[in-house]
Amino acid sequence: MTDLQALLAAGRCIIESGSENAARDLKSVLESRLKSYYACLELNTTVDGSGTLQDLELTTATEALNVLEKVQEILDREDAAIGTRDLAELRTLVAIAFKWGVDPLLARAMLAWPSKSARPQIIDLTTAPEDYKLLCGMMSRLLSIILSNNAPTFITTTLLNRHLDQLLRPCIAIGWLPKSLASDAAPDSIRPMAVRLLGILPPSQTITALGSVLSMKPCPPHVHKSCASLLSKQLLRPEGIRGLCAAVFGEDADEVQLDKIEHVARVLTTPPAGMPPEVYFSTITPRVLELLSERAPPAYRRAAAFSISRMLATPAFPAVLSFLHPPLLSIAPISPPRTALTTIMMLVTNTDPSPALISSLLSPIVSALYSLLYYLDQIKTSDPSLTEMLRGLLGTWGRVVGATEALAILWSVIDGQGGEWRVDLEGEITRLEKSEKSTPLALLTPADDDIDLDSNILDLYPDPAHFVRFLKSMQRKDISSDLFVRLLEAYRESKSDTDGDPTRTLLYLQLVVQMQTQLSDGPSTILGKPAHMLSFIKHALESRGPEPETKTPRNPLPYELDLKEPDDEGDSDDDTPGADIIGPDDEMVETSVNLLLAVLEANDDLSARTAPVLNEIFSLLEPLSLTGSPDIQPLAREARMVITARLASTSSPRKSAREGDDTQETYQKALKLLQDPILPVRAHGLLLLRQLVSPQQSQGAQISDPALIPAILSIFLQSVQDDDSYMFLNAVQGLAAMVDTYGKDVLRGLVKEYGQGLDGLGASNITQHNMDIRIRIGEALASVIKRCGSALPAFVDLLVPPLFHVVRSSQVPTTLRTSALSLLAECENTCPLALVPYVTDLSEAMIDLLQVESTSMAPKESEDTNPTSADSKLPAFRRAALHFLGLMIRETIRQIYDSSHTEFSGRLLSRIRTTLTYVSVTDGDMVVRVMAREALEGLLELEDARMGG
Repeated sequence: MTDLQALLAAGRCIIESGSENAARDLKSVLESRLKSYYACLELNTTVDGSGTLQDLELTTATEALNVLEKVQEILDREDAAIGTRDLAELRTLVAIAFKWGVDPLLARAMLAWPSKSARPQIIDLTTAPEDYKLLCGMMSRLLSIILSNNAPTFITTTLLNRHLDQLLRPCIAIGWLPKSLASDAAPDSIRPMAVRLLGILPPSQTITALGSVLSMKPCPPHVHKSCASLLSKQLLRPEGIRGLCAAVFGEDADEVQLDKIEHVARVLTTPPAGMPPEVYFSTITPRVLELLSERAPPAYRRAAAFSISRMLATPAFPAVLSFLHPPLLSIAPISPPRTALTTIMMLVTNTDPSPALISSLLSPIVSALYSLLYYLDQIKTSDPSLTEMLRGLLGTWGRVVGATEALAILWSVIDGQGGEWRVDLEGEITRLEKSEKSTPLALLTPADDDIDLDSNILDLYPDPAHFVRFLKSMQRKDISSDLFVRLLEAYRESKSDTDGDPTRTLLYLQLVVQMQTQLSDGPSTILGKPAHMLSFIKHALESRGPEPETKTPRNPLPYELDLKEPDDEGDSDDDTPGADIIGPDDEMVETSVNLLLAVLEANDDLSARTAPVLNEIFSLLEPLSLTGSPDIQPLAREARMVITARLASTSSPRKSAREGDDTQETYQKALKLLQDPILPVRAHGLLLLRQLVSPQQSQGAQISDPALIPAILSIFLQSVQDDDSYMFLNAVQGLAAMVDTYGKDVLRGLVKEYGQGLDGLGASNITQHNMDIRIRIGEALASVIKRCGSALPAFVDLLVPPLFHVVRSSQVPTTLRTSALSLLAECENTCPLALVPYVTDLSEAMIDLLQVESTSMAPKESEDTNPTSADSKLPAFRRAALHFLGLMIRETIRQIYDSSHTEFSGRLLSRIRTTLTYVSVTDGDMVVRVMAREALEGLLELEDARMGG
């Protein structure tokens, strides 16, 4: 027999039952196994029977570690063959080393360490010096096995893949123990060995293990602090961000869960202690942005986008934007502009389209985006996908951004900002320096037959027709009307400035003409703010003033013309002298009067009673109607007539106009956004509705009209059907918020939507789409149940009977019955007291279900292959029942210890024990058998608690 075989034979003595079959307690078993172990190794070591069970367990763990070390030495020297049985033995020995060695030693050592609530004090390790030394020794030996310089063996892979969290917790606990708080420091080798181990493992594995260490209870303060610091260092590794996502979502995860996304964002937006936020965000931002690509799994993209949105809300947001904006603003950027555009588009698509986010992300580059869009629209061979991407970004920005901010940025475009661009044959985008353009030859010899009235023959920027089409696509009448008024003001001022650039005046005029042509009606009408328009009209008419009769009109042309002598006799039918001459401000006056007529036509309820400024405008129109130019006089008369008629029609007493309702306005805005083809805009509409029904809304409008509640509920229920996960998550949260605000009526409606129509033939004809909708409504119910908390008893009668009706309906698809069981389990997990009246009946029902549905046959199909299957033998149904039953058993145990009065009867306990024992042995699904054994263990604990009580 070789040394390896002898060691493996000795190891089997530790884990296999032999002559101790007659032993009745664990202590006798361990004594017998140790004697066999020493005899197999021909050692003279004796087993002291006077020792405690704890001592025997520790001795067994130590000998298991001895065997592992010696086997590791042999495997390092030679390539020895190990059978399947030997591999299972080695795994068991590793588990024993932790179960009876490392874990209890650490637990006893931690008794001397203060908790988080304790005041800092010197830690006295002399209370358990032997335990502490043994723990340090075992950890040094385990780390030495892993960090050997030879090739990995089965022992090292088992330690790393199965017990890494159990290995790291004591390493951090004793390796990072502050020397100022301990009377005896840990060995100097443990901390560097642990750091070396963390450095060679993949970030995803170490992050998962460190997260498990943090979640263990109890967790001493220095362990929590050190573990958090190590986690931050793992994030700073090149693959740290992807490793975090892999640890949270798993590799290639497609399912998006909001709580996991928020967890990733919290971790990424928390800089390590002692590291400046700017440096931290500058380091991790490029790695987070790498996940915003089609190659990354959907969950990774959503988590990265959500994290970036949270980073932009921190004071260090310039460090984040420094990786997104410079490629579009710089002449020689580090990264290609197209890559930055794709990243920004992916970020906007995968995150919450809040106005603050869109503003910080897109507003600084809107002028550059529009300039690039204009350039691409001029080239027939431009990439249509790039053009649509730019339109989508600009459209999203235009629908969400505030009016004041949008006006300032659009005016910067009119001022010529944005730069010039070039796209080569490969599709690469390059920003150019501003250069002067020569006058086109066609301008000198225009062809009247082929001229296009909208053509930009002077090469003005922005092109008036193109820019106004962009304004129209924004569908923002508030922005259009404000910009139109500002253009009129700029045009009037530029005309009076003799030293100004005439092309600017022409640009303003062309923009005004295009806006009058394209935006006279529709969602982007320039007449959307009559008060603002009327104020400008009044100012324009006042600035003209009365014109002296002796004033010679300024000749607009720079040439001398022969005019008739002023004392020549004119025709007897001539109008007032000078009436045919166009004054310098007549063009602006005519525009103002035409605008006044348009405003009055677009607003039927506008009158001098509702807008007193019309009285002043009425007085200013009088001289124009008498002495104005032939073009202005009829317009002024018509305007005065309309104002008079409006005032007369509103003079009779009637109810005042309905006061502006912020709730209604927000509601209508949300409905408008929900009809938009751009997904982020639709999602913003859902956000507005959710804010209206949220009970935490302390400022702003809330729904006051009960008639709107059913409509909003219907919108959320329809949005639940959306294939986009973000729309669905927002709808779920909206439904939960409605239950919080409006209580049982909304909850009753949700339960009805979830379980109605499942009786008779209705359930057998259910489609997969209909079932998916019900499952999603079930997720909303789960969110409602969680948020109810201790208030759940007030709603339990609305939940339990309908849900249990779904569970017991055999014709219902098994997936939906499993969902109903999960909701019942959520009720038990959230507020066990709520289910006290139903515990006995539900427990009996779960036992009946397991007795009827348990089978030793493997399932012929799965829920994934046939989601609408009504086969009640599918394992998931029994798993859900066992999970629910286990929760009720656990809560009953707690109630016994809390001296509560609710517990299972003896007959029911007997039924449960018999059923669980049978299922744990005969069921064809391994997971069901394991869950049955776990529930049986809980039942045994319940019986012990009853005996003790």
